[in-house]
Amino acid sequence: MKKKRTFRPRDLINKEVAGICGVARLTDKARADHVGEIGSYKYGAASKQDAGILSFLGISAEAFQEAAVRIHNDIRLGAWVLDHCGKSEKDISAFNRKLKIWWQNSVPRDTYSKRLRELKREEERRRDWSAGSIWSLFGS
Repeated sequence: MKKKRTFRPRDLINKEVAGICGVARLTDKARADHVGEIGSYKYGAASKQDAGILSFLGISAEAFQEAAVRIHNDIRLGAWVLDHCGKSEKDISAFNRKLKIWWQNSVPRDTYSKRLRELKREEERRRDWSAGSIWSLFGS
């Protein structure tokens, strides 16, 4: 029996769709929400990240989702986004910079802390194992 994959959207700083951070992630979430496979993620107004990206784009969650479902190709969807958002390269560049700075200041710290805790637990398990393991046979 094949294990069902858990949905996970692309990273927030991914710029594969329209060259705009967050739009690839928004695309994945819109498509997954449409088919009822979004899992614990939220789409549109229910997500602060999505709401911020959609607000910048000036596109409603419904209109974006309809386009994401209808246009299966990310390059074509990116062209649709650029046609409908009316943002200049300068606007997009500034938005990308702000989003990256926010991401670097928020997400990695949480990820780093989580990974550090995991490594500490692994080290404790190794120490516990070695203290009562085969090494005791050698009198160490």
